[in-house]
Amino acid sequence: MKKLLLLILLIGILMITACSKDSKQANQAEAENTEATKEVSTNASTPDGNDKETDAAEATPTEEEDTTDVEDTAEENTPTDETDYSTTNTQFVASELAHLSEKEISKKWGQPTRSEEIQFRYSGTTKFVPAVVHYYQNEKYAVTFVEGKAARLVYSVFDEEILFDDEERTKALELAGLPTDIEETTDTDTAYVYNELGDIYEVTMFSKGGFVDYLYIILDEAYK
Repeated sequence: MKKLLLLILLIGILMITACSKDSKQANQAEAENTEATKEVSTNASTPDGNDKETDAAEATPTEEEDTTDVEDTAEENTPTDETDYSTTNTQFVASELAHLSEKEISKKWGQPTRSEEIQFRYSGTTKFVPAVVHYYQNEKYAVTFVEGKAARLVYSVFDEEILFDDEERTKALELAGLPTDIEETTDTDTAYVYNELGDIYEVTMFSKGGFVDYLYIILDEAYK
């Protein structure tokens, strides 16, 4: 009888142990499922690092694009140094004569009708250098060459019959391809001086008998 009771008690203990083990395994499986669900939810709501880098790359222009944009803007905003003031009445463009050789001037106006050798002194110095004045087209043009380069020009416009008044005298500037919308820096009864002429250093306009007589043009500041 005692053996039977002991056997029944042993069977009961084994059954209780088995039930407890199954319960623990079930609880562990449920916990693992819950953790997996949390990880899936977190990944769905937060983009990974690669996605962030891709978005940043799309939103930020590349260095090459930035450089191109800057260069294009600079080209658009950069003013040109050489402005064309010539019109249908322009006979020549004074700024194109600066530093030309005697041969190059002769291609424009032919061979000089006469020449005169002089000594030229650079402004602010005591240095004299050999120079020559060539006269072209019946002395309509007189070019002073200093060390072989065109430095000054006397342009006779008297035959054009341009009145030496506020309305007409700038027509003489137009003939030489110079700007006409400028104010004189010095004026007298017989002469006007202009300085803001783009690539030309200075122009003095002289009058004779109520008409513009000639333009004395200093082509470059070095020859003032």
